[in-house]
Amino acid sequence: MPIQSGDVKLLKSAVMADVPEGGGAPTGNAIADGVSNAIFPDISELDRAGGRVSLRKTFVGVQTDDTDTYFGGNVIVADPPEDPRVSVTLFSTKSGFDTRAQAQVRVESYLNKGPEWGGYLLENHIAGQRVIQLFQRPEAQLPNVGQTLVLVENEGASDDKTQYVRATKVSSVTRKFYDQQSNSDYNAGVVTVELSDALRTDFAGSSPTRSFTRAATATKVRDTVVADAGTYVGVVPLTEPASLGDFTVKASSVFTQLVPSAQTETPISDVRANGMSAALVATGASITTTLNLGFTTTQSLFVGGPICPGSLAVTRSGITLTDQGGRLMNAGSEVGTVDYDNGILTLAANVFGTGAGTHTVTFTPAAVPELISDQRAILVMPESRSQSYAFVMEDIPVRRTMSVSYLAQGRWYVLRDDGSGKLAGADSAYGVGTVNYTTGSVVVTLGALPDVGSAIVVQSFSEATTVAASNTLLLSGGRAFVPINTSGQVSEEKGEKAIGIGGVIVKWDYGGLKQATDDGAGNLTGDATGTVDYSHGVLRISPNVLPPAGTMFLIDADGKAQRSAASVSLSNGFLGETNIEPGSVSFYLSVTFNYERLGSNPGRLTFSARSTSVHVKDNGQGVLSFKDPGNNYAVNCGSVDYASGIINVDSVLTVLSEDIAGPSYVITAQPAVGGSLAGYWVTSWNKLGSRLRTCIPANTAAFAYFSTTQAGTDSISVQVNNYFLRTAMVPNYTLKGAMFTVGDWRYLQLPDNTVVHSPSPATGGGTPAGSVLAALGVVQLSVWNAGQSPVIGDWRGVISPPSQGVEAPFTASTSILRTAASPLRPGSFSVLGIMLDGTTFNVTAGVDGKINGTRVKGRIDYEYGLVEIYFVNPDGPAERNLDLSHLGITGLTTIPSDLVMLNSLRYNAVSFSYLPLDADLLGIDPVRLPSDGRVPIFRAGGFAVVGHTGKITATVANGQTIDCARVRLSRVRVVGSDGAVINTGYTADLEAGTVTFSNVSGYAQPVTIEHRIEDMAVVREALINGEIAFTRALTHQYPAGSFVSSALITGDLFARNSTTFDQASWDGSWQDSIKGGAATATYNLAQYPIAVSNRGAITERWAIRFTGTTAFDVIGENVGVIASGNTTTVCAPINPATGVPYFSVDPLGWGAGWAVGNVLRFNTVGAMFPVWVVRTVQQGPETVPDDQFTLLVRGDVDTP
Repeated sequence: MPIQSGDVKLLKSAVMADVPEGGGAPTGNAIADGVSNAIFPDISELDRAGGRVSLRKTFVGVQTDDTDTYFGGNVIVADPPEDPRVSVTLFSTKSGFDTRAQAQVRVESYLNKGPEWGGYLLENHIAGQRVIQLFQRPEAQLPNVGQTLVLVENEGASDDKTQYVRATKVSSVTRKFYDQQSNSDYNAGVVTVELSDALRTDFAGSSPTRSFTRAATATKVRDTVVADAGTYVGVVPLTEPASLGDFTVKASSVFTQLVPSAQTETPISDVRANGMSAALVATGASITTTLNLGFTTTQSLFVGGPICPGSLAVTRSGITLTDQGGRLMNAGSEVGTVDYDNGILTLAANVFGTGAGTHTVTFTPAAVPELISDQRAILVMPESRSQSYAFVMEDIPVRRTMSVSYLAQGRWYVLRDDGSGKLAGADSAYGVGTVNYTTGSVVVTLGALPDVGSAIVVQSFSEATTVAASNTLLLSGGRAFVPINTSGQVSEEKGEKAIGIGGVIVKWDYGGLKQATDDGAGNLTGDATGTVDYSHGVLRISPNVLPPAGTMFLIDADGKAQRSAASVSLSNGFLGETNIEPGSVSFYLSVTFNYERLGSNPGRLTFSARSTSVHVKDNGQGVLSFKDPGNNYAVNCGSVDYASGIINVDSVLTVLSEDIAGPSYVITAQPAVGGSLAGYWVTSWNKLGSRLRTCIPANTAAFAYFSTTQAGTDSISVQVNNYFLRTAMVPNYTLKGAMFTVGDWRYLQLPDNTVVHSPSPATGGGTPAGSVLAALGVVQLSVWNAGQSPVIGDWRGVISPPSQGVEAPFTASTSILRTAASPLRPGSFSVLGIMLDGTTFNVTAGVDGKINGTRVKGRIDYEYGLVEIYFVNPDGPAERNLDLSHLGITGLTTIPSDLVMLNSLRYNAVSFSYLPLDADLLGIDPVRLPSDGRVPIFRAGGFAVVGHTGKITATVANGQTIDCARVRLSRVRVVGSDGAVINTGYTADLEAGTVTFSNVSGYAQPVTIEHRIEDMAVVREALINGEIAFTRALTHQYPAGSFVSSALITGDLFARNSTTFDQASWDGSWQDSIKGGAATATYNLAQYPIAVSNRGAITERWAIRFTGTTAFDVIGENVGVIASGNTTTVCAPINPATGVPYFSVDPLGWGAGWAVGNVLRFNTVGAMFPVWVVRTVQQGPETVPDDQFTLLVRGDVDTP
């Protein structure tokens, strides 16, 4: 007999209560349709006040005495509760015997252990603390408010301790710590994280270490990843009617409320808008050095300075280690770690043995200048949505600075560059990608399709604004020198007297008398090289062999009485005297360099003119010139007539276009619909293919110094205790990361601008040897190795730009960012800053998310914190016009773009965060669930049912036919006026959409006829805005009041015997294959199959264990020993829930040869499916006094 509608029932579990033992095995008790509190009790006042999660286990069961199949079974929540603060969710553990305690663990496993966090517990923490402190690098990512971390001590051991903790408040300070091994200080971040729950046990932490590695026995701090151990289904209303033929419906959400949550507001104050960063930048080409020590697992190796990622190689005894994303690699295997910032290598295995040896170390030195960001966003539109994206960063990203963020199912995921060219997330499921540091090309494959309407946010940092301090920029011929002026000072300041041309003799004693003389052209020759600044009275002396500190230098000079003249005209200006000494004229000249970008590119220079002061001198031949500060070349600028004392400066000066001090060029990508790039990138002046640079004097008179030809002789004796190194500098820039050799000693500039030499490979500490005047580009050495050459070798360094001021290159015309937390309270976001022209702004976004200030336009997505800002000038030139019509701001189309100073850009907002709720009152621990308590219920590839239930109220009579006014109904239900469901006295023609009544006696009139239409389809995609697309079209018209439900698939339901085998012995373990040897005897399953029925069978593993040659016990994995029997009678133990046998074993199948201890193992699968029903009550007052929801069990049967 085919399955009838009454044969498919929703059954109760053994314990229908919110207790740990709730749930359990199925019963034969059906849950009555339409009866109050059939599944859940009423909601208490306490539940309304604090929120509550209730779980009930039910079973979909097919109760027939045969094994007919209920095809394509599925369960949905067809109608949700009317109370908006109550939601119903379904899930299944697929276990017929699990309890609430076990199901709760499954629910709480939405988040699972992820990779180890980039920090560790700072010192020990004790039970009861509601705050933890993390020790990590200052630039490392901070935990977000609402983020869940997991503390694990003794991971994997029998005594391991694990606790998931959620951050409710996060703060960080950078502190200075002392490293005893290197005898120096270092900076580290101490992050204080307030927790939603107190620590339940003590956790061992670690002391501060310069390598930022925790102790081996200390607690691990891990991030969490979405494990989503449960697949949840639920129901949401449609917000728009759906038409016949539609492939897409619009629902209120694609999430359901699984756990109650309570919102609170958290201010976000004065946060930098992601414009600037500090990262390691190569200071030049690679260097090679040899280091002698025992490099082992207990002895780190200090290479002598910061390392540019991807440049390291360490070779010893034929073994070469390289770096890859912070790991030391040996032939593809990880053998240690690299601390790039401090230049420390640590081994995890003794690849070089435990003895000392010589290591050849090659690496590119690095420094940490402030960098400008290269920002952009890829708009995610329906037509351009993809899991893979490829694009090119016009400015090559600095290693370890690129991040790609995307929004999927309402959660942000971030892929980061590890320095080896690989982009990866905290978990491999988040996606992967690559970045090419040569071409700037980026390819990413996301872990999921990004949400439509969001953006792929790309941020990296470029070294476009930095200048490598190469050997070609070194002054004094690339040699260490000592400056001595005619005042007898070791200084480059102007001396008391000028020096006559060809009148200098320098003497000192080191291994014999040494002497250098002036060649008359401003150069020293002999036992030293150097220069003579005649007009300023300064010598720069570089001995061919460095004498020791304290050496006395004797200088005989033809001293000239120095004269000065104020307000000398630069056009036929008279110095006030005649017979001027050649080479003695000098004055400072204010000049303006003008910059112009040739071509039609719509970008803009950060500034178009720079004014500076240059030092003009005559060359002894009547020509006035100065050193171009942009390229160190000489620029002829006028003339001097020595006899008459007349000077002239040209009105227009010829200069080269090359200029390391030039502006940056900001290029803005036009934002447009269709997924095109929006953002900006920066190109330095010298990287522009076509450019123009001119120079004009900015003043008409000068204060001039000169000497006459009147002779005089001076002798100066000076003790030298310092030598100088100097590099050409960009005005207002600073020198960072200097590294060089003088003789056989290597020198290193530390972050505090002290200089050390010969850093120890074992400790990293070096000998103090001087200091750096970073703004001047001058290194002062106080310690050197006497007897060595003064030639500077392996000079490395970065000339870093200023972060503030008009000439700072950190400007942009747009900014794209994610706020530090989300969601945000509408109307709470404001952005403030200073435009390049000095105009200040402070603009607040409207509640609609539009940012509409005079100089600032943009928009913000309050739900996910995505901000898009453009800086404009309504009075700017038309060639800078930017089309901003996509922002949807009334009246805004095109407007000229302008530049903002990124260092000034800040934002303020108010974010929503979620208060921790008591787990005991809730009935579930929420710390491993999303902070807002929502989980997705629609997924691509899942099934969904669109449905609408119409109602007709009528007083009906026998023979009356009610037309429901629509055809192809899926279900009809008749409910009396007393609320009772009526199951008899009528027939329904679902195809025609009619209900005919044949016996209405006993009806509580009038009755309500509920008629339902449905469409089931596979979900093609589900977007966070509520759009759900299907793989097939709808076949009905769905009016207002319709719902879309995700379906919990039970599959085909029918009873069966799934596995059968025998064993010689059994140790009580349950597994689905033979363990040990087979029994001699065998049950004849082919001729005498084990019989089951839909009504009696359960999903269970069985063992018939022989206690004699014919006698046996029947044992179930979950039900235990339920019967005894023998091989001569039918074995058919009764299922007490249904009154029919679990199964039936025919005695004719046994045969002979069974022995004591033999076992027949078999499994049965029942025609039922476990369904956990979750009722979630949010905090708030009751709105519906007598609420209800509808569960539908759906499926098909064979046509008779």
